[in-house]
Amino acid sequence: MKRILSAAVAAAALMAVTGCDGRTEPPTQVSTSDPSAGITSNYTSQSLQAEIVTTTSGKTTEPAVTETSSAETETYTVVTSSQAGIVSQETSSSAVQNPVKTTTAASRISSGGGQAAETTTSSAAVQNPVQTTTTTVTSFVSQTQEPTSRPVPTREEVISAYKAEVSKIIDSMSEETNENVCVLYTLYDMDGNGIPELIIKSGTDEDAYLDTYYVYDEFGIKVVSTGNDGSHAVFACDPAEKRFVSAYSWMGSGMLSWMGFDGSSIDSVKEMAFEYNSEDTFESQMSRCGVERVPFAMYSRSDEELTMVYRVVNGGLESDEITGRDFSFIDNFEF
Repeated sequence: MKRILSAAVAAAALMAVTGCDGRTEPPTQVSTSDPSAGITSNYTSQSLQAEIVTTTSGKTTEPAVTETSSAETETYTVVTSSQAGIVSQETSSSAVQNPVKTTTAASRISSGGGQAAETTTSSAAVQNPVQTTTTTVTSFVSQTQEPTSRPVPTREEVISAYKAEVSKIIDSMSEETNENVCVLYTLYDMDGNGIPELIIKSGTDEDAYLDTYYVYDEFGIKVVSTGNDGSHAVFACDPAEKRFVSAYSWMGSGMLSWMGFDGSSIDSVKEMAFEYNSEDTFESQMSRCGVERVPFAMYSRSDEELTMVYRVVNGGLESDEITGRDFSFIDNFEF
């Protein structure tokens, strides 16, 4: 009797605490189709500990995707040189990183059975290594440079060019006129470089003579001065001053012009005028001024072609007459 009473007392105490009559009922089931479904607490008569189950609604959550892409960078470095044989280096650098993708997928969870929710998470990260390509190109730059100095022209080159120039002037004048053609020429080193200049006096008669000065250097033959009045003038020089002199004489009046050549232009640097007569001749005046004649040649064409070659003997002139066009004066000139 006492044992039965104790059991009844215990049962009454349990009902007072839990509010349950000791019967076992099935747990409440929450439908996942209800958006308002949230947290459900199930209490059993076996335990006072609440079991909290986190569930998701019936909606399927799209995976969260995070994409990170690196910028592509291309760098070109080119080194060039004007000198042949210098290496030119071209470097290209490319860094490409594939996007990192992380996907999280939540499974549909049911609260039924009081079992814990299952969550599936998948994460994928793919990254290609950085690729760097270096290309070295060896190139030889072809460059044409003018030489800083040219070889000194040979005597044969100078002689050949001067003979050709005299012949060209003779041909040109012969085509232009049927009158008498006179071409006088001499050689004189006006700038002292060891290569004589060519001085040509040409015209149809002595009143119309014009002087032209030629130079031959490492670039070939060229005209330095042309169209100079050469009428009634002969070729001369001043040995002391080492200058070419144009000596003019006409009807008792004389003029000496010392010519200067600086390599680019011909100019008269000094002049002297005087009078002369039969007792004090022109040659005497020149001699007192330190001026003397220089040898030369003269081509003339009237009835026939003649070449006169003049040489200086004892202050005067002697000549050789040669039929036709002759260039022995230039061939025999020493320098």
